[in-house]
Amino acid sequence: MGAEKYDELTRLVAEARAQYDEFHGGKKVAAMRARKLLQQIKRLAQECRIEIQELKKPKGEAPPAP
Repeated sequence: MGAEKYDELTRLVAEARAQYDEFHGGKKVAAMRARKLLQQIKRLAQECRIEIQELKKPKGEAPPAP
């Protein structure tokens, strides 16, 4: 995992904030864009969590049962 995922998270958060501000400025359609961006942030954050967990595990350890 590289810093590029964190850079992407930063970019998405800034973009979501801009849409949120537009929504509070009266643009109702900006709410939909903000929610979409927040969903992308959630998905990317989950990917980062999984990668960190994989890197944390010792080599040869079996993955946990679902």
